[in-house]
Parts: sequence; structure tokens; C-alpha cells
Amino acid sequence: MFCEKKVRRSSFNTIRARLTLWGAGITFVTCLLLCVTMYSGLSWSLLHEVDGILKGEVHELSAIVFARHDHDYAAAEEDIRLELSHRERGDVSFRLLNDQGQVVINCDPKNWFAALTSPPPHAGRTSSWSAFETVKTANRRAPVRVYAERVEGPDGRVHVAQAGYLFDQAERSLAMFRLICLLGLTVTMLFAVAGGRIIAKRSLRPIQLMTAKAQDVGASSLEGRIPRTGNGDELDKLAETLNAMLERIHRYVGRLQQFTADASHELRSPLAALRGSAEVALSNARSEAELRTVIEDSVEQYARLGRIAEDLLLLARADAGELALDRKTLPVEKVVADVIELYRPLAEDRHITLTQAGDADVWVEADGPRLRQLLANLIDNAVKHGGADVTVGISATREDLMACLTVTDNGPGITPHDLARVFDRFFRADRSRSVQGAGGAGLGLSICRTIAEAHGGSIAITSEHGHGTRVTVHIPLAPDHTNQTMRPGVNRRR
Repeated sequence: MFCEKKVRRSSFNTIRARLTLWGAGITFVTCLLLCVTMYSGLSWSLLHEVDGILKGEVHELSAIVFARHDHDYAAAEEDIRLELSHRERGDVSFRLLNDQGQVVINCDPKNWFAALTSPPPHAGRTSSWSAFETVKTANRRAPVRVYAERVEGPDGRVHVAQAGYLFDQAERSLAMFRLICLLGLTVTMLFAVAGGRIIAKRSLRPIQLMTAKAQDVGASSLEGRIPRTGNGDELDKLAETLNAMLERIHRYVGRLQQFTADASHELRSPLAALRGSAEVALSNARSEAELRTVIEDSVEQYARLGRIAEDLLLLARADAGELALDRKTLPVEKVVADVIELYRPLAEDRHITLTQAGDADVWVEADGPRLRQLLANLIDNAVKHGGADVTVGISATREDLMACLTVTDNGPGITPHDLARVFDRFFRADRSRSVQGAGGAGLGLSICRTIAEAHGGSIAITSEHGHGTRVTVHIPLAPDHTNQTMRPGVNRRR
């Protein structure tokens, strides 16, 4: 029983129930206001019509008294009673009072005026006095509408004429109207609830379909999309927003799965090499020199594992928005020179020429180690994949409010197929174009892009197969150095 009551209560918390109740409530209030307005208008109209009738009766019956009978009150009363008897309904009465407030004519067979007070003392003395009054009598349920007016005879004597109208028929009409309104409100509420439920159900059907489709979407079925109604309404916009979100999640999960698979593949090779070296070393007795060789090879594999782990940690922090940067104002020329000096021995060993050029007053607000890591990755790629006897040029210039770092080489370049994927994680181009021992994990350019974007910049690469490669990095200038006058470029060959 408790569960049933709980479910019944919770059913009113649904959007369908709220829409139905709100619609029915608004319909009820609207119809109620309409009925009240119509009832008030009908009541006022009936009252206004009765007042007009009473005025006419006072004028007509007063004329009988003074024009026909010249103050013969008995004859006038008989004549007025005869006149009133011709009415279809006995709902009008008349009486006449003299200036002393005494009744001289009373054509009130049903005693409607019994509860009425006499006109006020000043009624006869006011030249244009008239008044309307609604009186409830003790012996009748319906009230009496009375109109009193000062009238003056031919001889100048002042009288007060009163005409009354019994509101029984008008009350019955108003009661019938109230009943009709009550029945109309009841029927309207029933139709409003039923119609509101149907409309709410049909209106929410697309949401139910969207909910059912969304429940089917899971980690293994991210290809599903929310159906659109095709009406271009708010539900279509919601479906488009959800589909865009699912598309982003799909791409992110795909990248995450690919990233995990590639990371596993990259880690498998050095781990397999370490295990193989250890098994070979333990298979037979080895001399000290042989064991030393195995350990030295293992150290290289450990270093490779360490580099992959650090790169993965950097990318993971960047994806989580937790890549912390220790920003300082740095001269780009000094940063470039430091990285070139680091790679000069390797470049000379491979007969590669490193050159530096650009402006001497380019300053950026950046994390020094990260900026050096970015340049180091770019120069490392150019040295290891550019081939022998090539020239690698590094320049730093100003472009509006950005520092432009450019690394160019005249090596073999990159094919269009590989160029579209060079920033993908763990992607490595054709190894046949790389020098021996130049293989990496394929994370260098991904890290470069991450570092550039973390500084509010960007990176782009262009290449023509067989004609070299150009990598351009834009980093915002330091705020204190954005308005400095640009100096002529200085070319250095080292």
C-alpha cells in the first residue's frame, strides 16, 4: 500500500501531469473569469432594464392621477389597478405619497411596499429628487427594486410617486445562468484535463523517443544519434545539441581508445626488449662484460620508457586542463640560441647546418622549460628526419601582437597523406625517410601543439614532398613588449 501511494504521488511530478494540470487550471480560471464577467454583465443589464421600466411606470401612472382624475385619489387608484391588471405578470406595483409622507394611493395587492420606509423628509422639498432602492422583504425570497420620484400636480401640490418591481423572474434567470455556468465549467474541466493529457502526451512523445534512444547509447554504441522531429522547434534544437555532444564524446572516446592502444604498443616494445635481455642474461653464465652490456642496453630502454611516461603525463594533464605553466618574460632569441647549442653536436655529427635569424627584441611571457621543449622537439624532428647535408633554420619575428617562431629545413619533406596526421599522437611517418636510430614514440608534434595552445598560441606545418618542411609557431608577445619598435632582422649562422 505504501509503495502504491508513493508511485501515485510521484506520478504528479511528471512533466505530462504538470502540463495537464497547468492547462486545465488556466482553462478553468479563464472560463471562470468569463462566466463572472458575463454574469455581472447580465445582472447589470437586467437591473438597467428594470430601472428603465420603473421610470416609465412612474411617469405613466402619475399622469393618470393628475391628468385624468385631478386629485381624485380613489378613482385614480381604481383606474391604476385596472391598468396594472392588464399586465401579463403582476410584478409591478405603484403607490403615491403626499408631501406629508402619507400614502394616498396604494396599488400594491401583494404588499411589496410593507417593508419600505417612507421617503426622506427632504424628498418633497427638492425640486428634482429621485432615487432607486433594492429592498429585501421578509415574506419574499426575491428582492424588490423600487424607484421613487418627486412629482408635482397641476395645482402645484408635491407628491412622491413610487413604483416597485419584483425580481423573482430575474432571479430565476440569474439562477439558471449560474447553473449553466457551473455545468459548463464542469464539462470544460473534464475536456481540459482529457485534452491536456492527450496534447501533453503527443507533445512529449519526441522526448520519450529521445530518452529511449539516449538509453541505448553506451560506450560500445556511441554511433547512435537522437532522432529529430523535423519541425525545427525547440526539441529539434535539443536533439541537435545532444547529437553534437554525442559526436564530441564519440571522437574523444575514439581518441582515448586509440591513445590507449598506441601507448600499450609503444610500451610493449621496450618492455619486451628488457625482458628478452634479462632472460638471455639468465639463461647461461655470463661474463662481467656481457652483463654490463645487457645493463647498458636496459638503461637505454628505461630512459625510453621514462620519456614516454613523461610525455604521456604531460598530454594527460593538458587534456584535463591541469597543465601548470610558470610564466616569465623571456627573450625568444636567447631561448632559440640555447636549444641550438644543445643540438649542435648532433647536427654536426650528421652534417646538418643550424642557422638562427630574426628580430632581437622579441619577448614572450611563457614557461621557459616548456618553450625550450617545444623548440627542441621541432629541431629534433628536423635533424633526425631531414637527412644529411641539409640546413635547418630557426627564426623569431614579430607579427602584430604575436611572436612567430619558424623552423624550416630543405630536407625530403612530408607526403600529403602523412601531413594530415603529423599532430596525431603516436603517429610516425615513413621510417624509410628517417636516419638510423631516429625512431621516436610519435608524441613530439602532439606535445608541441599542446604547449603552444597552453600559451594561447598555435602551430601549423606546411611541407612539399621533396622540397622541405616549414613549421610555424605563434606565441603571444609579453604585454610590456607589444609596442616596441621592431628592429631589423639579424641573421646568424652557427
